[in-house]
Amino acid sequence: MSALEATPGGGGVVGWVEGVSVPEADLEPYIARLAGSLLAGDADLGDASGMSGAWHPHQQRAVRCWAAKVLLCDRLLAHEAERLGISLPSSWLEWAQYLERTGEIGPAPSRSDAFAYYQANSHLFRVPEARRAEHLLVRDEARARELAAVLRLRAGTPGQALDLAQLARAVSAGEGEAGGELGWVERGQLAGPLEDAVFSARLGELAGPVRSGFGWHLIVVEAVRLEGLRSFADCEAEILRQLARARLREGWEHWWHRRLAEAVQVAPGLEHPLLPGLPGFPHRH
Repeated sequence: MSALEATPGGGGVVGWVEGVSVPEADLEPYIARLAGSLLAGDADLGDASGMSGAWHPHQQRAVRCWAAKVLLCDRLLAHEAERLGISLPSSWLEWAQYLERTGEIGPAPSRSDAFAYYQANSHLFRVPEARRAEHLLVRDEARARELAAVLRLRAGTPGQALDLAQLARAVSAGEGEAGGELGWVERGQLAGPLEDAVFSARLGELAGPVRSGFGWHLIVVEAVRLEGLRSFADCEAEILRQLARARLREGWEHWWHRRLAEAVQVAPGLEHPLLPGLPGFPHRH
C-alpha cells in the first residue's frame, strides 16, 4: 500500500475536477515531472515515490499528499484554459489579464478611484527638499581658497557664470582638481559639513571651501526643489497602474478560490482541515 493510499479514504483516487476523477496512477509520473523541474529546487522529490530509503515514510506521505493537491490544481487550470479558450498562461498576471479580457474580473479602476487613493494616502506622495549642485574638489585648503577667490571675482564680472567644471579644466593643469555634478541630493545623502553647505547655500552663489574625507569642495547650487506634495495630475498615471495591478491580483485570487471551491473535490484525508474539499497549504497543528 502506498503512502497516499494509507490516508483515510484514499481508494486510489486523489480527487475530482468538475466531477471527473483523477486517479492515483497519474500521480507517479506527475511527481517524476516535478522532480525534474525547476519547482523541485534542491529537493530530491524522486525519493517520495518510495524508490529510496532516504525519506522517512511520513515525509514520503507529506510530499505525495502535496503533489496530489498540486496535480488537482493543474488539472483545474488546464480545464479553465480550455473552457475560456486561452493558451495555458505561466503566471497569475497572464491569467488575470486573460480573465479581464473575458470579463471574469471587474472593471479597471477609474480616475475617481485614483483620486480617492491619493487623498487617503497623501503621505506616500510627499517629496522632501532636494537641491541640484555641482562641485569642484581640491586637494588642500590653500588651493581651494585660491580657486574660490577666482570664482568670486568672475561672479562679479557681467556675463560670467559660475562654471566649476570649466574652471577645473582651465586652472587645474593636472594638479588634481576634479569637477562634476552632484546631481539632485536630499538630506541624509551627503556627509555632514558638505550637506550643510549644499542646503544652506543660496541659489547660484558659491559655497565653500568645505572639507570632506575626499578633500576641499567648492559648491554651486543650480536648482532647488522645495518640500511639498506631488500634485494629483503628476501621480494619476502611477496610481492607476498600481491600482490596476492590485485589482488584477485580487481578482485573480478571488476567481481562483471560487473555482477551487466550485470545481475541485479532494479525496478524504487530503483536504485542508479548515477548508474541506480545497487543496491546502503547508501548516502545523
